[in-house]
Amino acid sequence: MQADRFTPDRFLVPGALAADAVLAYHSALEVLGFAHSVYRDVYYLTTRRRKALRLSDGRVRALLPPRALRARRSEEFGVESRERLGVKIRVTGPERTLVDCFAAPRYAGGLEEVMESAEAISVLDLDALGAYLDLLDQRRLFAILGFFLERQAQRLFVPPPFLGRLERARPASKVYLDKHQRGGRLLRRWNLIVPVRWATSVESGERV
Repeated sequence: MQADRFTPDRFLVPGALAADAVLAYHSALEVLGFAHSVYRDVYYLTTRRRKALRLSDGRVRALLPPRALRARRSEEFGVESRERLGVKIRVTGPERTLVDCFAAPRYAGGLEEVMESAEAISVLDLDALGAYLDLLDQRRLFAILGFFLERQAQRLFVPPPFLGRLERARPASKVYLDKHQRGGRLLRRWNLIVPVRWATSVESGERV
């Protein structure tokens, strides 16, 4: 292969750019095997700000870890080591990836892609997921994960007490699943307004 035509495996590039690189968001969904679609851009976390690197078929974009993790020096929470083409890479695990993608769907292909991809997850460590939500301490995320896990409770073996724990931590005021959304149905259990097409799987809800 000619050198000028060589294209590196895009998921190996972040590790060559930053020693603390962690694949995240949609890139984590792809590496973990959950992604509904293939995206050309690669997202990775690093504590140092870096400019995006342009490849022949996409970009490699550096993002800072969530602020709450930086404040608590917990950037490594939920990070796993995997092997790809004989090279060790670091990636956010299923629980952290799920929460991060709901927290910032713009880095995961949007909410539709997140919902589709999340349904490919077959096993979750609920203790780890709950601990990560506690670290982030965002009431809206408790509501969103409660909504998603209630829909998937039977498939993912989510016990009622865990849903109850999330419900107790939900926001006091109504919030939107999609911050850019207007209208939808209010799911009172979660104080969450969701698109009508997603509300019917759990409860009809109150139209807003």
